[in-house]
Amino acid sequence: MKKIYLDPGHGGTDPGAAGNGLQEKNITLAIALQVRNILNRDYKGHSVRMSRTSDKTVSLAERTKDANN
Repeated sequence: MKKIYLDPGHGGTDPGAAGNGLQEKNITLAIALQVRNILNRDYKGHSVRMSRTSDKTVSLAERTKDANN
């Protein structure tokens, strides 16, 4: 079984880059959620984990530990 880990960076108190009314944290999360949905809908034989599925702060150490688990 293939293991896929999606890490939509930033989130929570870290908005990332911002401009034109957009925040990077929202764009990266929306893209990652869509990628997860497409993978789960169109492909079999894998598992998808994500560092976050909502607007929350996840430290680099937490993300790294979770991905390695």
